[in-house]
Order: sequence, then C-alpha cells, then structure tokens
Amino acid sequence: SLDWPIRYKIAVGVARGLHYLHKRCNHRIIHRDIKSSNVLLGPDFEPQITDFGLAKWLPNKWTHHAVVPVEGTFGYLAPESLLQGTVDEKTDIYAFGILLLEIISGRRPVNPSQKHILLWAKPALETGNTRELVDPKLQDKYDDQQLNRLV
Repeated sequence: SLDWPIRYKIAVGVARGLHYLHKRCNHRIIHRDIKSSNVLLGPDFEPQITDFGLAKWLPNKWTHHAVVPVEGTFGYLAPESLLQGTVDEKTDIYAFGILLLEIISGRRPVNPSQKHILLWAKPALETGNTRELVDPKLQDKYDDQQLNRLV
C-alpha cells in the first residue's frame, strides 16, 4: 500500500505525461489504454506511461480518430468511445479519471463483487464529500487540498 505523498506524486506525474502527449508532442498522441498496469514506477516512484500498443497519432487538424473495433481495457474505456467508435484526448482523460479514483481509493475499476468504481464514487462526488473516496488504509493520513485537487 502506497502512502499519500507517493500516490499524489504518481497522479501528478501521469497528468504531466498526458499533457505532454496531448499538447507538447510534435504530433498529438492518444494513448487509448491509460490504466494502472501501464504506469511503471521508477526508483523514486516517478511514474512512466508505458505500452503504446494501442496509441494513435492524431494530426493537429483532426478532432478525433475513428477506430473499429474499439480496443482498450474494460473499466477504463470512455462511454463515448464504445458508443461512437472514436477516440480523442478526452478518451485518455476519462481513463485518467478512473485511474485517479483507483489511486485515491485503492479500489480496482471493476470488481465482480462490487460495482464499477465510477458508480461507487458518484454519490460522494455529487455531494462533495470527497473524504468518502479515500482508501481506509491511509487512516486519514492525506492532504485535503491535494485530495480536492485530484478529485
């Protein structure tokens, strides 16, 4: 179990990596498979986004990319991608949101004995009671401002 400062470092590092892929690269890259197992941690817990096997290059003048069949990891796939068969930066951002919930709560996105992490988190997100989302293993050892920033 990772303590809060490490979890926060991972979340911010992945956000920076996605910003680079979407805004700073010479060619925009849509990863299409952002998930916990595709984030490797270095010796200082510095996150590295890996596995670009499903990635798509998105030319600057394009708004989205059509993909058939839809590929990715169940639990992290944006509903729009499933319904419309298109990907763009928002596809990765949705998956990143699921990853953030996973980092904050310590829960897996999909668990046979529980509902999808987004459905589980929705009531707390709607009421603003973000403390309900925090992994009990952290025993209230986290920074409220950082938590709210991630949420």
